[in-house]
Amino acid sequence: MLQQRMPRKNILALISPGGWRFWLILALVCTYAAGVQWIDDHGFPAKKVLDADSAVSVSVIMGLLMVFRTNSAYDRWWEGRKLWGQLTNDLRNLSVKSREFANLDHQESNLLAELLTGFANSMRHHLRGNVVLESIPEMFRSNLERKKHIPLAIAGIVIAKVRSWNKSGRLSDTDLLVLDPHIRGLMDVCGGCERIIKTPISLAYKMMIWIGQALYLAFLPWVLVPTYDNLTVWLVGLSAYFALGLESLAEEVEDPFGMHPNDLPLDSICQGIEVSVKEALID
Repeated sequence: MLQQRMPRKNILALISPGGWRFWLILALVCTYAAGVQWIDDHGFPAKKVLDADSAVSVSVIMGLLMVFRTNSAYDRWWEGRKLWGQLTNDLRNLSVKSREFANLDHQESNLLAELLTGFANSMRHHLRGNVVLESIPEMFRSNLERKKHIPLAIAGIVIAKVRSWNKSGRLSDTDLLVLDPHIRGLMDVCGGCERIIKTPISLAYKMMIWIGQALYLAFLPWVLVPTYDNLTVWLVGLSAYFALGLESLAEEVEDPFGMHPNDLPLDSICQGIEVSVKEALID
């Protein structure tokens, strides 16, 4: 049922979240640092432009900005993970309780399992900006082809099914109250994930970080070269690696539902949901 696979994680992808652009910018920064070192050695070798202690205050300010940046991005990633954990629990509870309360036969259990796993898979595609009808039970596809919000449509079908069980006397009103939080939780989770996507971190704030990084990396070689000389390129490269790497990682994880190596593993989460829901309803 799963139509997409997350790119295979590898060491290079994990240590360079920005891809080839990350290494290109890092190489340019190191080249710039080497040029500053050459100027210091050949342009005015007898003069010391700045003292290395000047870098301390600049590094502290930049460090505080980067901590706030990465924390805000990670909070979005972690909130997304908690929401998908909640969805997993709601689908499992809904599977077990529906089977026992409504005394479902094999055909009904299969249909409900397809609906619940279809909801998880359709929400995965929905958050990634895709509409994949193959994740929906075949008998409902014709009715959902024109729907823009597939998870909402599937949740409506589930609610209609549960309501029909109540009307036919298979579910008591008390049973319906027990199932309601799990049914309501489906769209609560979907809405929470959409809130993350539709509320990006302020561009003005990110611009401040980018400008600060550029000024920091432009200023750093000049304050290091009088003291560290030939080690300047290595020290600047190391500083640039962490500064640029943290920013690239923050850019990647602030939208946690994509296909990047450090995004949430939605494919494997959906696969786990499919296994547990079918085990609860069918096996």
